Amino acid sequence: MKSNLDIILEWAVTISFMMMIITVMIQVVARYALPWSPHWTEEMARFCFIYMVSLGAGLAVKDRSYINVSIFLDWLDSKSRLWMDTMILLAIILLMLFMFVFSIPLIEIVSLQNSASMKINMAVIYFSMSAMSFLVLFYSILAIRSNLKKILRGS
Repeated sequence: MKSNLDIILEWAVTISFMMMIITVMIQVVARYALPWSPHWTEEMARFCFIYMVSLGAGLAVKDRSYINVSIFLDWLDSKSRLWMDTMILLAIILLMLFMFVFSIPLIEIVSLQNSASMKINMAVIYFSMSAMSFLVLFYSILAIRSNLKKILRGS
């Protein structure tokens, strides 16, 4: 069942993707049809891509739709596979905790700078690191909880 957070994130990722596509299309059309091209389109496409990936990372953990190499996991029985998945999720949690802790001071540092073309405060862009690490952390904890329930049930 999808939570409200899942629905919000799916919409945010979709909107970011659509904005990126539209921005790139404007850039391409302007390059060939106009004597000039808007200077903000490259920056806007990059920022949309950053947020699309950052917000989608948590959903990828939730749905297990990230890329993985399962050749070794295929050799394991279901209980060992659950334990290995839990260990991988714990490693992800440690990485995301590290990233979250260090992304907060980084936001403060870059808040003094604006983007070149669009004049957006760079703290808004770098906030995507904190958002991604928090969302991946949140969904990893939920996945570990689910794995532990399955292990305790004997599945």
